[in-house]
Amino acid sequence: MSHKRNLYTGRAGQLAVMSEFLVRGYNAAIPEVDVGDDIFVVRDADGNLWRIQVKTANCNASGRDYSARFTVSLEQLEAPRTPDLTYVFATRRRERWDNFVLITRQRLHDVYVKHRGRGSRKKSKNVTLTFAYRAARATCLSQDFTQYLNNWTDWPPIAH
Repeated sequence: MSHKRNLYTGRAGQLAVMSEFLVRGYNAAIPEVDVGDDIFVVRDADGNLWRIQVKTANCNASGRDYSARFTVSLEQLEAPRTPDLTYVFATRRRERWDNFVLITRQRLHDVYVKHRGRGSRKKSKNVTLTFAYRAARATCLSQDFTQYLNNWTDWPPIAH
């Protein structure tokens, strides 16, 4: 896929995730300066803020099973912040948004460290994560990620 096509796909994923927060009743904004946060999500009633990093991929399908590959900055994955980052991995399949995996940076980091081992450091500045989807389940890094699949429970709908 061309670099230009990746830019369009990435922005589309960001806007799809932003739209999900909006329909749930949260205020969502794109920061003027991108220093690692794609979306700021605010619950207006109390000012709670979430920092969201969106990663987008088109899937590689084989029948009902499919996978999507995402690239995450290792520096970002290892850097705790307050409030901590939440990753949303948006997968596009068959011309529509199919699945979103929502996971905190800390939890993803823990799984990554467990999978890779503390002593092994890649020389790359990025981590490639491949999510495999099968029968309403998701796996990545040899771990079950199903509990994070389309899990918007931290952002229940707000009645205005």
